[in-house]
Amino acid sequence: MSLTDERALLNLLGHYTRAHDHRDPDAMAALFTPDATIEIMDAVGGAACLLGRLEGRAAIGEAVRQMMAPHEARAWSQNVISAPIIAIDGDHATIDAQFMVFSIVGDEVPDNGWPAGTFGAQGRIIPIEAGQYRPTMRRTAEGWAISAMRIEHRLPMAFG
Repeated sequence: MSLTDERALLNLLGHYTRAHDHRDPDAMAALFTPDATIEIMDAVGGAACLLGRLEGRAAIGEAVRQMMAPHEARAWSQNVISAPIIAIDGDHATIDAQFMVFSIVGDEVPDNGWPAGTFGAQGRIIPIEAGQYRPTMRRTAEGWAISAMRIEHRLPMAFG
């Protein structure tokens, strides 16, 4: 196990969160092997129930394009990873990381500017998702890529 591999794996997961926040289907798909899979799980209360499965890089990119609405004006999401546990075995690796996604919406600056005494960030930050990312990575000729991802949501998810 080398520090270089650990850093590359953490960077890969970091690029995943940024592709998620940017709603970028091409950047997201590029992080995965052509035969990659994603399992989306309802893991409320510790039980795991499959909500959906994506198979292949193209399907992963298309899911981002179809299921992740663009951010509204002054809005963003922040996908935060914590407590990653990395295991590397040759050309294969896994990470078990906690995540929380926040919805961030900045207030609009009033026409006359902020009132006297206004200080600090203006807007709201609301947690909207939480759970575990459990990617499996494989070393390829181009570097590390995600070959499978299990996303375990700790809040009930509705897809409609």
